[in-house]
Amino acid sequence: MNYDYSKRDYLLPPGCKDLIDVQKLEAQEKAMEQAWTSKPPVSKPPPPIVGEVIIPAHTTVRQLASILSQKPFRIIADLMEIGVFANVDEKLDFDTIVKITRRHGYTARNAA
Repeated sequence: MNYDYSKRDYLLPPGCKDLIDVQKLEAQEKAMEQAWTSKPPVSKPPPPIVGEVIIPAHTTVRQLASILSQKPFRIIADLMEIGVFANVDEKLDFDTIVKITRRHGYTARNAA
């Protein structure tokens, strides 16, 4: 088989006109492979309940971290996982506080 090396397409697979077609073909094959091999994410169960904490309704992230004996960045990471983006001095509503305390093995009770 004689190749015309002056043309750009002599190294391409049959049916491909240029390198972009090859990249699209590889991306499609990779997507199909991932679709067959990927498993749905498994959420880990919450830890067993260790105790109960009494928390004021609007507590900051820093205060919640000290109550739960955690570092503030750990609380912020947990907040991001549930879709809440807050800084260290931002006040949280009680529903969010309940979710975070449950992730750390506590049940939250309102101080009011």
